[in-house]
Amino acid sequence: MRKLIPILFASLMLSAAPVPAGAAERGDGVAFVTLGTGGGPRVQVQRSQPANALVVDGTVYLFDVGDGTLRQLAAAGLPIQRVKAVFLSHLHFDHVGGLGSFIANRWVMAARAPMPVIGPPGTDHMVRGMVAAFAPTERAPLGMPTDPPMAATVRPRDLAASMDRPATIYDDGVVRVTAVTNSHYNVAPGDPGANERSYSFRMEAKGRSIVFTGDTGPSEKVEALAQGADLLVSEVMDRPAIALALRQIPGLTPATIDGLLHHMDEDHLTPEGVGRIAARAGVGAVVLTHLVPGLDSETSTDGYVRGLSDQFKGPVTVATDLGRY
Repeated sequence: MRKLIPILFASLMLSAAPVPAGAAERGDGVAFVTLGTGGGPRVQVQRSQPANALVVDGTVYLFDVGDGTLRQLAAAGLPIQRVKAVFLSHLHFDHVGGLGSFIANRWVMAARAPMPVIGPPGTDHMVRGMVAAFAPTERAPLGMPTDPPMAATVRPRDLAASMDRPATIYDDGVVRVTAVTNSHYNVAPGDPGANERSYSFRMEAKGRSIVFTGDTGPSEKVEALAQGADLLVSEVMDRPAIALALRQIPGLTPATIDGLLHHMDEDHLTPEGVGRIAARAGVGAVVLTHLVPGLDSETSTDGYVRGLSDQFKGPVTVATDLGRY
């Protein structure tokens, strides 16, 4: 068995060999890949949970890492060894559910360079807890090298809790990322979630600018972040479809449904809301993702664009999993 271990390890490494660069990016060298376009927490077949990749000349930067991200990276032809940094818009589990397995898999696949994981306050604590949870993997590595330890392969960093104006949070000379806090958390002071934060990101690389809203409600700060961007990648909801879906769930009282819809109104964007941000920011085009309810049974995406063109006259695309923009 011991003689087989190096062979098995070599097989693992070969299976993770980089794919040709043309499979990982568009011809212009910059692509935004919507790995997962479903809004959580419901698990769907057609739309994986929220995850996105900015690909610049084959190097990958992840924006949110929902459950299923590893599989989606493989389907997109993006080897895990090419991921250079991770950005988390907020810490709701549908946006971070795949992060622990991603970190552990990256270590197993011998991608050991320290990787920034940048997100809201609590990111550092969460990442260190995930690494600790995978200690059994480090203790039984099937004959693989154990240096450096998994904890040394990630550099978690908490963003400032107050970021009302766009501020640079990352710049490696190829990609520059700026961020602002948005309006996904409308929580009264003193409530349990009062210290939670959500961020929107702007990416600039090779003359192209892309803004990713993450989860947000209407926000002047997001408008400021998106000024003049080539592409706005925005969350969106079909509110009538959400209301209908909630009424079909056994056990939900009218009061509970009203509370959930109030949350959606304050903390998420309708098509009209997306259109207003896009128009006021003067963006070039819009891609819609994080579709809620995003049901597998949907036969049309009309509800995600209805009314948007009343506000924004530019190109609009409803994203699909593994779409490249």
